[in-house]
Amino acid sequence: MRVTVILERKGDGRLMSVIETNYKELFHQSSMPRMVVCSRMADDGEFRVLDANTAAAAYFHFEEDGFKGQKLSHFTDCANSDHILQALNVCKQSKTPISIQVLPKIPGEIHVQAFLLNPVLNDDGEVSCIDMQARPPANDQVAVERERDDAISMFTTVFDLSEVAISVTDHHGRFVRLNDAFIRQTGWQTIDLIGEKLTKIIPTEDHEEAWKRHALALENARRDFGEIRILRPDSSVIYVMTTSVMLELSNGRSFHVTTCVDITELKRAKDIADDANKAKSAFLANMSHELRTPLNAIIGFSEMMINGTLGKIDNEHYVDYLGDIRFSAKHLLQIINDVLDMSKIEAGKMPLDEEDIHVSNLIDSVVRLMNARAIQGHVTLTQIIPVETSILVVDERLVRQVFLNIISNAIKFSPEESEIVITTELKDSDLCVVIRDTGIGIKEDRLKEIMEPFGQVNDPRLNKGQGTGLGLPIAKAMMEMHGGSLVVESTQGEGTTVTCCFPSSRVKQTKTIDI
Repeated sequence: MRVTVILERKGDGRLMSVIETNYKELFHQSSMPRMVVCSRMADDGEFRVLDANTAAAAYFHFEEDGFKGQKLSHFTDCANSDHILQALNVCKQSKTPISIQVLPKIPGEIHVQAFLLNPVLNDDGEVSCIDMQARPPANDQVAVERERDDAISMFTTVFDLSEVAISVTDHHGRFVRLNDAFIRQTGWQTIDLIGEKLTKIIPTEDHEEAWKRHALALENARRDFGEIRILRPDSSVIYVMTTSVMLELSNGRSFHVTTCVDITELKRAKDIADDANKAKSAFLANMSHELRTPLNAIIGFSEMMINGTLGKIDNEHYVDYLGDIRFSAKHLLQIINDVLDMSKIEAGKMPLDEEDIHVSNLIDSVVRLMNARAIQGHVTLTQIIPVETSILVVDERLVRQVFLNIISNAIKFSPEESEIVITTELKDSDLCVVIRDTGIGIKEDRLKEIMEPFGQVNDPRLNKGQGTGLGLPIAKAMMEMHGGSLVVESTQGEGTTVTCCFPSSRVKQTKTIDI
């Protein structure tokens, strides 16, 4: 096919130029992908390629000489194949040109935004083939405007539909936009707030703080977090957690965007919890005085009577009863002390009185304190201190209590003629005190239980005294107060190992001692 183009200036009748251009050259030299596909589909329901230019070969990744008669689907990717096939069918049936968008990609370094499908009709008015011509992307300005419009539409939708309350104020602190969630949360109507200053919904006593935060946001243009009170139309007050950021737009315009989350119920729950905690602290303080004072008197007088300070008691049954009274009073006093210690730790009101302590001396003092109980239970306490031992910066009273609680448990649940071994070791610069026994042990699935306050694992095989279930939880909490850890490992029927590790920051120095 040849196309003749004649250019002629009217008036003087002078012929400017006559150009004959080969249509195939125009087709193949086009910089954009272009191909002709057969309008009659094959038996398999697919269109086949009749001709294609060099740009189409590069775009669809096929050899320029081996495409004729091939299925179009061989050259289109999965994402675009069905879309293009449907469009070709529509073009054939409607006999009208149509344009289709393709998924954004740049295969062969050719950027195509769409294809124009143009049907070629024969003498009978039927579609004989379809010309597929790629359309280049729109110019940058149009693309930018389209992206801008899409972004505005998307963020407007997010703003309006968000379940989080959002407000926008200008640099003067006046409301310029509010979403529906803000209206529902605060109870105000949009018409009542637009153009009004933000302090309209802030209690009077908080105005100064609100303007200060607004000014800082304008000055620093940074994200800000905080908690404020909002005044509702009915004069009630809600507490909200806010996150705000300053947006700088064109022409020097600044807007303050703030999200609000209602925390009123959380605030009330916290106030109730604080009140309950204060009541608990007051109760424990009262219990400390009201219970410990008479218990100390009971313990003291029972010991006087047992020792016969004011005269010997001849009836042995009375002496036994007095021993039971003293034991019960001491046990109750220990429970009270444990409960008070646990309460202080939970409230964060147990300060550390830190000093330099030799680990070997501390362990030796604990063993001496527990030796009488060990002898009574026919259990041996053994210290195996390595050649190197350390000085710790800790609260001596609390750390001693940790070891006393652990060793007391070990004695209680160890059979007669067994041994409890206390040793120290270094693990990655941390100093660990390890206490091992060969007692009854604990099932693995019960280990978490004994670390909970009042958690106990009773064993009918041994009954060496009652416990509160607070010894290990208190010991663990005291170790954590020092930045350390307490880990329990146990095998039922074989024994238990408790490892107390102090961080390297508390290991002041190491010294060599003779065993």
